[in-house]
Amino acid sequence: MAQISHVLITGGCGFIGANLVRFLVDRTDWEIRVVDDLRAGKVEYLPDGSADVPIGEVKESEVLEPALDGVDAVVHLASQTGVAPSVENPVADFEGNAVATFRVLDGCRRRGVERFVFASSGAAVGEVVGPIHEEVVPKPVSPYGASKLSGEAYARAFAASYGTQTVALRFSNVYGPFSPHKRNAVPNFIKRLLSGEPIVIYGDGSQTRDFIFVDDLCDAIQRSLLTEGIGGEVFQVATGVETSVLDLASLLQDVMGSPGEILFEPRRPGEVYKSSVDISKIRSALGFDPRVDLTEGLARTADWYRRRWPLQQI
Repeated sequence: MAQISHVLITGGCGFIGANLVRFLVDRTDWEIRVVDDLRAGKVEYLPDGSADVPIGEVKESEVLEPALDGVDAVVHLASQTGVAPSVENPVADFEGNAVATFRVLDGCRRRGVERFVFASSGAAVGEVVGPIHEEVVPKPVSPYGASKLSGEAYARAFAASYGTQTVALRFSNVYGPFSPHKRNAVPNFIKRLLSGEPIVIYGDGSQTRDFIFVDDLCDAIQRSLLTEGIGGEVFQVATGVETSVLDLASLLQDVMGSPGEILFEPRRPGEVYKSSVDISKIRSALGFDPRVDLTEGLARTADWYRRRWPLQQI
């Protein structure tokens, strides 16, 4: 397999993409191209001169084809994100996830791009008895989870049929800098504490998640690009530590020195209630070992928000 020299990151101006560009620029000499429609991301999130940035929707051929020109690896982060938005608009979710993923994969096939890393999600597994691992039969409970599962299936099929070295990474709950547009727990709670508003928890707070700091996730992505012989595989990317949403809120109150009020609202449809993750496969196959614990990661994330508050500054 050829060495990596040029990498395309779809959705590279978004939360994970902006952090991944920084991570790779600091650790490799790869040429990086980013394609993004800027619905959520911002070019300003990227360091000056770090990447070539064509703008547009990656599922459109006039955007995808030139973006793939000359690259030898693709990290497909672009997606229609979120469980709640997928329940509200399943058609947009299908187009932004299942359709876009297929088109990028097929573009890689036609151009002979050898490596493809797909950003999947624990939502693909759905509501199952934990801990979640790669051999659990998926039972998605939202259109978002179903669309991510379809992307995993196509990635595996393209590895088996065409020899593309695809890897699907099931991201756990990722948090960190450059996430002000995200609607999940960590950024929502931080923004509410900074603005003096109550934290809102949907459910009784006993629901659990595995929260992984974005730098650890970026490490898993780089390892997936560099490791030979894993084409067609799926890996859970998490810390292996289960945390309740109520405990998360309490940790953030401590980290930010703000007691804040907590309000409880009814549980939302389509959301998995309990999520614990077994990461033994990715540890064994890729040597992955998450290094940032939750307290440190929350402190680093909160500091990023504090320095840019109010968010009109970013």
